[in-house]
Amino acid sequence: MRDSIFHRILVAIVDPQEAMNDAVRRARELARHTGARIELFNAIPSAISEGVVHAQAEHFTRLEAAQNSRGLERMANRMRREGIVVDTRVQTGAPVHEAILREVRNTSADLLVVQARKHKTLARLLLTQTDFELIRHCPVPLLIVKGRAAWSRPTILAALDPYHTHHKPHALDGEIIEAARAMATIFHGSVLAAHVYRPLGGYMTDLWIGSSAPGATAAQEKTHGGEVRKRFSEALSHYGIAKGKSRLVCGDPATELPYIAHSTRARLVVMGAVSRSGLKRVFIGNTAERVLDSLRCDVLVVKGTVSMRAQLPSPRQRARVASALQLKR
Repeated sequence: MRDSIFHRILVAIVDPQEAMNDAVRRARELARHTGARIELFNAIPSAISEGVVHAQAEHFTRLEAAQNSRGLERMANRMRREGIVVDTRVQTGAPVHEAILREVRNTSADLLVVQARKHKTLARLLLTQTDFELIRHCPVPLLIVKGRAAWSRPTILAALDPYHTHHKPHALDGEIIEAARAMATIFHGSVLAAHVYRPLGGYMTDLWIGSSAPGATAAQEKTHGGEVRKRFSEALSHYGIAKGKSRLVCGDPATELPYIAHSTRARLVVMGAVSRSGLKRVFIGNTAERVLDSLRCDVLVVKGTVSMRAQLPSPRQRARVASALQLKR
């Protein structure tokens, strides 16, 4: 196998009886460009029952596992005919997100791919509770597939946070940029950096404990905006990003970030996530849920503790990948 950014991609599949879904297609697209090995994985939770009912439930679980295994093999065989190495595995007896995380660790996967599910009453792909558990706890980058269009010279939006709100680690922006550039290298795309910051009054409302929050004055908002612009400009300079390849907007991230992604026709948004406990995790989770559910394109979630630098190719390796891609065309 030639040098590549990804070596092993784990695709978590909810319904193996469906035709090849968008998450599998995206993993196949990545494997074609990087030579990565794919595993198609399905988890069936254990039945909560007792006695005779438990025995019957276990019997049906075994039948479902066998059926799902055949479904995964049908998908795998289609990719194997294209020269992609594909493994399949069905696991029973554990909560879905725990089974997926365990498989990530056992297989040493360096990318997890899942597909957002369509809400029954909304014409949108939304995330489930399992998805958010994966966002909080997955030790490797998590690709959430929401779009269907192929990544052909895509615009990749790197959602930075130079102010490091919610105690995000300073290294996280570096991880986001590295991941965005890695994907841009694979698909001959370009990286656009963006930051959506809330007005000072919004932060004061969050921090205020009482019936009403004190409003920020115009002068305070101006000072706050100036400091944000300064931090964002410093981040762009640090990461070598031209000002013309950036967007800085004041507003609600759940509204503004999806708008930036839509207006720039971004195929992928790269975001950072930090696991928290207690009330802080709930608050940060709610913000993330609104942003992620509002985005229409694919999302790559990276953690501050996970570095893609070791996975990035050297200039010589990048030239090899670029040459291989040119030959394919």
